[in-house]
Amino acid sequence: MRTDIFFADKLLILTDVTTATKGAYHLPSSELSRANVLKIFGNSNTIEVCDPAIDAVKERFFAEFKYVEAAGGIVCNEHGESLMIYRNNRWDLPKGHIDAGESVEECAVREICEETGVEGAKIVRFLCNTLHGYCVYGEWELKLTFWYELYAEATETKPQADEGIVCAVWCSEEEVSQNLLETYPTIRNVFAAKNSMRYGKDSLGR
Repeated sequence: MRTDIFFADKLLILTDVTTATKGAYHLPSSELSRANVLKIFGNSNTIEVCDPAIDAVKERFFAEFKYVEAAGGIVCNEHGESLMIYRNNRWDLPKGHIDAGESVEECAVREICEETGVEGAKIVRFLCNTLHGYCVYGEWELKLTFWYELYAEATETKPQADEGIVCAVWCSEEEVSQNLLETYPTIRNVFAAKNSMRYGKDSLGR
């Protein structure tokens, strides 16, 4: 089993079978800690931890973070455009934390409305999950995000300025391709999941 955890543009791979990831730093599972990972990321973009008992290793590592869950997605319209937001100098997708008593799907629809102003988006299908670690107000969190493809008619957008969103834009396929050059690896993975389903392949491209 393989788990990918992103720290901005850096990747931590936790696996029970070694990968062929080029240039990865191989960290012994006994030395896996948040502090060591952050230190190694100073010189390496990818870290791999391989252990037959990777589930136990992962549980120990996860305990160093506050675990949170979120949901969001790619909203497509009748013109084949995809809704993207621009925040923190990068293109992104709308998402947010799941509220108490709220389903994952309800959260995705609500967050899209709050962050972009687009109302009534309908779930089309589940795409993938992503994991990323980050520090907020001095506390390290590990966020599991559930991503969906949704549909809504093309309407005027209203970016949520108090969340640092500069704009929310309906983007053509060509514009999406360009924007993906200025985004996070997690967002590229979400679009890759969407495209693999579009062309009748699974998440491994088979």
